[in-house]
Amino acid sequence: MTFMLRRTALLGLASAAFAPAAFAQTTPVVLQGAERTAGLARANRTLNSFTRLQARFMQNSPGGGRASGTVYIQRPGRMRFEYDPPATMLIVSDGSVVALRDTELRSTERTSLRSTPLSIILGSNVDLERNARVLRVSQAGPWLMVTARDRAGQTDGQIILQFHGPNAELRSWDVIDATGARTRITLSDVSQPASFDRSLFRLEDMLDRDRPGQRR
Repeated sequence: MTFMLRRTALLGLASAAFAPAAFAQTTPVVLQGAERTAGLARANRTLNSFTRLQARFMQNSPGGGRASGTVYIQRPGRMRFEYDPPATMLIVSDGSVVALRDTELRSTERTSLRSTPLSIILGSNVDLERNARVLRVSQAGPWLMVTARDRAGQTDGQIILQFHGPNAELRSWDVIDATGARTRITLSDVSQPASFDRSLFRLEDMLDRDRPGQRR
């Protein structure tokens, strides 16, 4: 797996086969004008409504691969993906650098946070219209989808954020890389902890796979 595909896994991509049933049953309507503005405002409110978020995730990757684990998000800039066995990956963003550790290969790869799609949603104040190039805002039944890409051009590909219901709860996201390959991250059991152990987001602690992913 290339590092580009690993990076897209951070945000989740999926082929059409993984699309929620609601998407398949309802043709998305592209929002324009005031409806588009309102849709973006709902998405921004959701992304700015938490400082810390913890959830279980399911990752569906190109080719049919699946993996699960726990994700920890602390805005601005910090995120950790702990994969369940038999997966051997650990992904950590410390606010400026994203590192991927493969314990089986005993290798660690690093890239700037700003060169990944993570930077779009991990800012201290998320404004999708200002911070990203919004390609499309659409609605399919109870689903609101925002498709965006890096405005500065430092990241190839795009991200599709998927919100559900009247409160626009973030349920999943797709990342599409430069080749068109998709990976999806779907969230469940979402909570907003009061604090996290600071070591969760320290790159120097990445090798400690026995450290519990719990808040203090």
